[in-house]
Amino acid sequence: MAGAITVCRKELADHLGSKRYIVLFALILVLSTLSAYQGAEYIKDNPQAGFIAVFSGARFGFSFTSLMVFFGPIIGLSLGFDAINKERTSGSLSMLLSQPIYRDSVINGKFLAGTAALSLLTVTTIGIMSGVAMSILGFGPTLDDASRIILFTLLTILYLAFWLALGLLYSTVTKKTSTSILMSVATWLFFSIVIAIIAALVANLLVPITMPRDTSGGNIAKILRSPEFRELLRRRFSIQMNIQRVSPAYLYNEAGASILGISGGRLGFIGPGGGRPFKSLELIEGLTASWPQITAIAAGLVICFVASYVLFLRLEIRPGG
Repeated sequence: MAGAITVCRKELADHLGSKRYIVLFALILVLSTLSAYQGAEYIKDNPQAGFIAVFSGARFGFSFTSLMVFFGPIIGLSLGFDAINKERTSGSLSMLLSQPIYRDSVINGKFLAGTAALSLLTVTTIGIMSGVAMSILGFGPTLDDASRIILFTLLTILYLAFWLALGLLYSTVTKKTSTSILMSVATWLFFSIVIAIIAALVANLLVPITMPRDTSGGNIAKILRSPEFRELLRRRFSIQMNIQRVSPAYLYNEAGASILGISGGRLGFIGPGGGRPFKSLELIEGLTASWPQITAIAAGLVICFVASYVLFLRLEIRPGG
Protein backbone atom coordinates (compact mmCIF):
# COMPACT_ATOMS: atom_id res chain seq x y z
CA MET A 1 0.00 0.00 0.00
CA ALA A 2 2.90 2.35 0.72
CA GLY A 3 4.13 1.91 -2.85
CA ALA A 4 0.70 2.76 -4.26
CA ILE A 5 0.56 5.94 -2.16
CA THR A 6 4.02 6.96 -3.39
CA VAL A 7 3.01 6.45 -7.02
CA CYS A 8 -0.27 8.25 -6.36
CA ARG A 9 1.49 11.33 -4.99
CA LYS A 10 3.85 11.45 -7.93
CA GLU A 11 1.09 10.98 -10.51
CA LEU A 12 -1.19 13.48 -8.80
CA ALA A 13 1.53 16.11 -8.85
CA ASP A 14 2.05 15.39 -12.56
CA HIS A 15 -1.69 15.74 -13.25
CA LEU A 16 -2.10 18.98 -11.35
CA GLY A 17 0.94 20.50 -13.02
CA SER A 18 0.17 19.34 -16.56
CA LYS A 19 -1.10 21.76 -19.20
CA ARG A 20 -3.72 19.19 -20.21
CA TYR A 21 -5.35 19.18 -16.78
CA ILE A 22 -5.13 22.96 -16.38
CA VAL A 23 -6.78 23.55 -19.77
CA LEU A 24 -9.56 21.06 -19.05
CA PHE A 25 -10.08 22.50 -15.57
CA ALA A 26 -10.27 26.04 -16.94
CA LEU A 27 -12.68 25.03 -19.72
CA ILE A 28 -15.05 23.19 -17.38
CA LEU A 29 -14.84 25.99 -14.82
CA VAL A 30 -15.79 28.66 -17.37
CA LEU A 31 -18.64 26.62 -18.84
CA SER A 32 -19.89 25.64 -15.37
CA THR A 33 -19.87 29.25 -14.20
CA LEU A 34 -21.92 30.22 -17.25
CA SER A 35 -24.33 27.36 -16.58
CA ALA A 36 -24.63 28.49 -12.93
CA TYR A 37 -25.50 32.00 -14.08
CA GLN A 38 -28.17 30.84 -16.50
CA GLY A 39 -29.40 28.33 -13.91
CA ALA A 40 -29.80 31.17 -11.41
CA GLU A 41 -31.66 33.22 -13.99
CA TYR A 42 -33.91 30.23 -14.60
CA ILE A 43 -34.69 30.02 -10.87
CA LYS A 44 -35.63 33.71 -10.86
CA ASP A 45 -38.21 32.99 -13.55
CA ASN A 46 -39.31 29.72 -11.91
CA PRO A 47 -39.07 30.13 -8.12
CA GLN A 48 -40.80 26.79 -7.55
CA ALA A 49 -37.78 25.03 -9.05
CA GLY A 50 -35.68 25.63 -5.93
CA PHE A 51 -31.92 26.14 -5.55
CA ILE A 52 -31.13 22.67 -6.93
CA ALA A 53 -32.24 23.84 -10.39
CA VAL A 54 -28.86 25.59 -10.66
CA PHE A 55 -27.55 22.24 -11.94
CA SER A 56 -30.54 21.31 -14.09
CA GLY A 57 -32.29 24.50 -15.20
CA ALA A 58 -31.38 25.77 -18.66
CA ARG A 59 -32.36 29.04 -20.31
CA PHE A 60 -29.81 28.92 -23.11
CA GLY A 61 -29.88 25.23 -23.96
CA PHE A 62 -27.29 23.75 -21.58
CA SER A 63 -26.96 22.93 -17.90
CA PHE A 64 -24.20 21.50 -15.72
CA THR A 65 -25.69 18.02 -16.17
CA SER A 66 -25.57 18.33 -19.95
CA LEU A 67 -21.99 19.60 -19.73
CA MET A 68 -20.95 16.50 -17.79
CA VAL A 69 -22.83 14.22 -20.19
CA PHE A 70 -20.89 15.64 -23.12
CA PHE A 71 -17.52 16.69 -21.63
CA GLY A 72 -17.28 14.15 -18.78
CA PRO A 73 -15.94 11.36 -21.01
CA ILE A 74 -13.30 13.71 -22.45
CA ILE A 75 -12.10 14.68 -18.96
CA GLY A 76 -11.88 11.10 -17.67
CA LEU A 77 -10.36 9.60 -20.81
CA SER A 78 -7.80 12.40 -21.15
CA LEU A 79 -6.29 11.49 -17.77
CA GLY A 80 -6.08 7.79 -18.52
CA PHE A 81 -5.51 7.14 -22.23
CA ASP A 82 -1.69 7.45 -21.97
CA ALA A 83 -1.14 6.51 -18.32
CA ILE A 84 0.64 3.25 -19.14
CA ASN A 85 1.69 3.18 -22.79
CA LYS A 86 3.38 6.59 -22.70
CA GLU A 87 5.73 5.53 -19.91
CA ARG A 88 6.12 2.10 -21.48
CA THR A 89 7.25 3.61 -24.80
CA SER A 90 9.62 6.12 -23.19
CA GLY A 91 11.19 3.44 -21.00
CA SER A 92 10.36 5.18 -17.72
CA LEU A 93 7.99 2.36 -16.75
CA SER A 94 10.76 -0.24 -16.83
CA MET A 95 12.93 2.06 -14.72
CA LEU A 96 10.09 2.48 -12.24
CA LEU A 97 9.56 -1.27 -11.96
CA SER A 98 13.28 -1.81 -11.41
CA GLN A 99 12.80 -0.07 -8.07
CA PRO A 100 11.57 -1.99 -5.00
CA ILE A 101 7.92 -1.48 -5.91
CA TYR A 102 5.24 -3.99 -6.87
CA ARG A 103 3.44 -3.85 -10.20
CA ASP A 104 0.03 -3.63 -8.61
CA SER A 105 1.18 -0.55 -6.69
CA VAL A 106 1.87 1.19 -10.00
CA ILE A 107 -1.57 0.56 -11.52
CA ASN A 108 -3.34 1.24 -8.23
CA GLY A 109 -1.41 4.47 -7.68
CA LYS A 110 -2.16 5.74 -11.17
CA PHE A 111 -5.87 5.07 -10.79
CA LEU A 112 -6.00 6.66 -7.32
CA ALA A 113 -4.17 9.75 -8.59
CA GLY A 114 -6.52 10.13 -11.54
CA THR A 115 -9.55 9.73 -9.30
CA ALA A 116 -8.18 12.30 -6.85
CA ALA A 117 -7.59 14.79 -9.68
CA LEU A 118 -11.12 14.25 -11.01
CA SER A 119 -12.57 14.58 -7.51
CA LEU A 120 -10.75 17.89 -7.02
CA LEU A 121 -12.10 19.17 -10.33
CA THR A 122 -15.67 18.09 -9.54
CA VAL A 123 -15.82 19.37 -5.97
CA THR A 124 -14.21 22.70 -6.88
CA THR A 125 -16.49 23.23 -9.87
CA ILE A 126 -19.71 22.41 -8.04
CA GLY A 127 -18.59 24.51 -5.06
CA ILE A 128 -17.91 27.53 -7.27
CA MET A 129 -21.23 27.04 -9.08
CA SER A 130 -23.08 27.03 -5.76
CA GLY A 131 -21.24 30.16 -4.66
CA VAL A 132 -22.03 32.00 -7.90
CA ALA A 133 -25.70 31.01 -7.69
CA MET A 134 -25.94 32.11 -4.04
CA SER A 135 -24.46 35.52 -4.84
CA ILE A 136 -26.95 36.01 -7.68
CA LEU A 137 -30.03 34.66 -5.94
CA GLY A 138 -29.36 35.96 -2.46
CA PHE A 139 -30.15 32.66 -0.76
CA GLY A 140 -28.50 29.28 -0.44
CA PRO A 141 -29.53 25.64 -0.56
CA THR A 142 -31.72 24.06 2.08
CA LEU A 143 -30.59 20.99 3.99
CA ASP A 144 -32.39 18.77 1.49
CA ASP A 145 -30.76 20.64 -1.41
CA ALA A 146 -27.33 20.33 0.20
CA SER A 147 -27.83 16.57 0.58
CA ARG A 148 -28.78 16.31 -3.09
CA ILE A 149 -25.74 18.36 -4.13
CA ILE A 150 -23.41 16.09 -2.14
CA LEU A 151 -24.94 12.95 -3.65
CA PHE A 152 -24.83 14.48 -7.13
CA THR A 153 -21.16 15.34 -6.61
CA LEU A 154 -20.37 11.74 -5.63
CA LEU A 155 -22.30 10.48 -8.68
CA THR A 156 -20.30 12.79 -10.95
CA ILE A 157 -17.01 11.57 -9.47
CA LEU A 158 -18.10 7.96 -10.02
CA TYR A 159 -19.06 8.78 -13.61
CA LEU A 160 -15.72 10.46 -14.36
CA ALA A 161 -13.83 7.63 -12.64
CA PHE A 162 -15.51 5.15 -15.00
CA TRP A 163 -14.12 6.99 -18.01
CA LEU A 164 -10.73 7.18 -16.30
CA ALA A 165 -10.76 3.39 -15.82
CA LEU A 166 -11.75 2.91 -19.47
CA GLY A 167 -8.91 5.16 -20.62
CA LEU A 168 -6.53 3.23 -18.36
CA LEU A 169 -7.71 0.01 -20.01
CA TYR A 170 -7.05 1.42 -23.48
CA SER A 171 -3.62 2.58 -22.36
CA THR A 172 -2.80 -0.91 -21.07
CA VAL A 173 -4.11 -2.76 -24.13
CA THR A 174 -2.38 -0.60 -26.74
CA LYS A 175 1.30 0.19 -27.04
CA LYS A 176 0.97 3.51 -28.89
CA THR A 177 -0.71 6.56 -27.42
CA SER A 178 -2.08 7.47 -30.85
CA THR A 179 -4.04 4.22 -30.91
CA SER A 180 -5.42 4.65 -27.41
CA ILE A 181 -6.50 8.24 -28.07
CA LEU A 182 -8.29 7.17 -31.25
CA MET A 183 -10.08 4.45 -29.31
CA SER A 184 -10.99 6.98 -26.62
CA VAL A 185 -12.38 9.49 -29.12
CA ALA A 186 -14.34 6.77 -30.92
CA THR A 187 -15.84 5.56 -27.64
CA TRP A 188 -16.77 9.08 -26.59
CA LEU A 189 -18.48 9.82 -29.92
CA PHE A 190 -20.33 6.50 -29.90
CA PHE A 191 -21.71 6.73 -26.37
CA SER A 192 -22.40 10.48 -26.42
CA ILE A 193 -23.83 10.96 -29.92
CA VAL A 194 -23.99 7.90 -32.16
CA ILE A 195 -25.95 5.71 -29.73
CA ALA A 196 -28.80 8.26 -29.69
CA ILE A 197 -28.94 8.25 -33.50
CA ILE A 198 -28.95 4.45 -33.59
CA ALA A 199 -31.67 4.33 -30.95
CA ALA A 200 -33.85 6.74 -32.94
CA LEU A 201 -33.39 4.73 -36.16
CA VAL A 202 -34.18 1.40 -34.49
CA ALA A 203 -37.22 2.84 -32.73
CA ASN A 204 -38.44 4.28 -36.03
CA LEU A 205 -38.06 0.90 -37.74
CA LEU A 206 -39.78 -1.07 -34.99
CA VAL A 207 -42.55 1.45 -34.33
CA PRO A 208 -43.04 3.53 -37.48
CA ILE A 209 -45.31 6.54 -37.13
CA THR A 210 -46.89 7.95 -40.26
CA MET A 211 -48.30 11.42 -39.90
CA PRO A 212 -51.73 11.75 -41.55
CA ARG A 213 -52.22 14.16 -44.42
CA ASP A 214 -55.33 16.25 -44.17
CA THR A 215 -55.59 19.74 -45.56
CA SER A 216 -58.36 20.63 -43.14
CA GLY A 217 -56.21 19.93 -40.08
CA GLY A 218 -59.12 18.88 -37.90
CA ASN A 219 -58.51 15.15 -38.24
CA ILE A 220 -54.78 15.60 -37.64
CA ALA A 221 -55.35 17.23 -34.26
CA LYS A 222 -57.83 14.51 -33.34
CA ILE A 223 -55.40 11.74 -34.26
CA LEU A 224 -52.54 13.36 -32.36
CA ARG A 225 -54.68 13.43 -29.22
CA SER A 226 -55.93 9.87 -29.64
CA PRO A 227 -54.87 7.13 -27.15
CA GLU A 228 -53.59 4.97 -30.01
CA PHE A 229 -51.19 7.66 -31.21
CA ARG A 230 -49.97 8.36 -27.66
CA GLU A 231 -49.37 4.63 -27.15
CA LEU A 232 -47.27 4.52 -30.32
CA LEU A 233 -45.20 7.43 -29.03
CA ARG A 234 -44.79 5.74 -25.65
CA ARG A 235 -43.61 2.48 -27.23
CA ARG A 236 -41.25 4.33 -29.52
CA PHE A 237 -39.71 6.38 -26.70
CA SER A 238 -39.46 3.27 -24.53
CA ILE A 239 -37.46 1.42 -27.20
CA GLN A 240 -35.27 4.45 -27.76
CA MET A 241 -34.54 4.89 -24.05
CA ASN A 242 -33.76 1.21 -23.50
CA ILE A 243 -31.19 1.27 -26.30
CA GLN A 244 -29.64 4.50 -25.00
CA ARG A 245 -29.22 2.91 -21.56
CA VAL A 246 -26.24 1.09 -23.06
CA SER A 247 -24.45 4.43 -22.76
CA PRO A 248 -22.87 5.35 -19.40
CA ALA A 249 -23.60 8.99 -20.29
CA TYR A 250 -27.32 8.24 -20.46
CA LEU A 251 -27.19 6.27 -17.20
CA TYR A 252 -25.48 9.20 -15.50
CA ASN A 253 -28.06 11.52 -16.99
CA GLU A 254 -30.96 9.49 -15.61
CA ALA A 255 -29.36 9.00 -12.20
CA GLY A 256 -28.50 12.69 -11.95
CA ALA A 257 -32.06 13.68 -12.82
CA SER A 258 -33.45 11.37 -10.13
CA ILE A 259 -31.04 12.61 -7.45
CA LEU A 260 -31.84 16.23 -8.34
CA GLY A 261 -35.50 15.34 -7.87
CA ILE A 262 -36.73 15.41 -11.47
CA SER A 263 -39.34 12.75 -12.10
CA GLY A 264 -38.86 11.08 -15.47
CA GLY A 265 -36.27 13.65 -16.50
CA ARG A 266 -33.42 13.02 -18.91
CA LEU A 267 -31.50 16.25 -18.77
CA GLY A 268 -29.04 17.23 -21.42
CA PHE A 269 -29.05 13.98 -23.41
CA ILE A 270 -29.74 13.72 -27.10
CA GLY A 271 -33.04 11.92 -27.39
CA PRO A 272 -36.68 12.13 -26.48
CA GLY A 273 -37.96 13.57 -23.27
CA GLY A 274 -36.40 16.22 -21.09
CA GLY A 275 -37.90 16.43 -17.65
CA ARG A 276 -39.20 19.52 -15.92
CA PRO A 277 -36.56 20.94 -13.56
CA PHE A 278 -39.01 21.04 -10.66
CA LYS A 279 -38.49 19.02 -7.53
CA SER A 280 -41.04 16.20 -7.70
CA LEU A 281 -39.10 13.33 -6.14
CA GLU A 282 -38.19 13.04 -2.49
CA LEU A 283 -34.52 12.34 -1.74
CA ILE A 284 -35.13 8.69 -0.81
CA GLU A 285 -37.31 8.22 -3.89
CA GLY A 286 -34.61 9.74 -6.06
CA LEU A 287 -31.94 7.43 -4.62
CA THR A 288 -34.18 4.41 -5.14
CA ALA A 289 -34.91 5.41 -8.72
CA SER A 290 -31.24 6.06 -9.52
CA TRP A 291 -29.84 2.94 -7.84
CA PRO A 292 -29.89 0.69 -10.97
CA GLN A 293 -28.03 3.33 -13.01
CA ILE A 294 -25.49 3.93 -10.25
CA THR A 295 -24.90 0.19 -9.91
CA ALA A 296 -24.40 -0.17 -13.67
CA ILE A 297 -21.83 2.66 -13.78
CA ALA A 298 -20.00 1.23 -10.75
CA ALA A 299 -19.99 -2.24 -12.31
CA GLY A 300 -18.54 -0.83 -15.53
CA LEU A 301 -15.83 0.95 -13.55
CA VAL A 302 -14.89 -2.23 -11.68
CA ILE A 303 -14.82 -4.31 -14.88
CA CYS A 304 -12.59 -1.81 -16.70
CA PHE A 305 -10.19 -1.43 -13.78
CA VAL A 306 -9.96 -5.16 -13.07
CA ALA A 307 -9.26 -5.81 -16.76
CA SER A 308 -6.54 -3.13 -16.71
CA TYR A 309 -5.12 -4.57 -13.48
CA VAL A 310 -4.90 -8.14 -14.81
CA LEU A 311 -3.48 -7.10 -18.18
CA PHE A 312 -0.89 -4.83 -16.58
CA LEU A 313 0.33 -7.60 -14.26
CA ARG A 314 0.82 -9.84 -17.29
CA LEU A 315 2.33 -7.14 -19.49
CA GLU A 316 5.81 -7.72 -20.82
CA ILE A 317 7.85 -4.61 -20.10
CA ARG A 318 11.35 -4.25 -21.44
CA PRO A 319 13.90 -1.45 -21.11
CA GLY A 320 13.31 1.11 -23.83
CA GLY A 321 9.69 0.00 -24.36
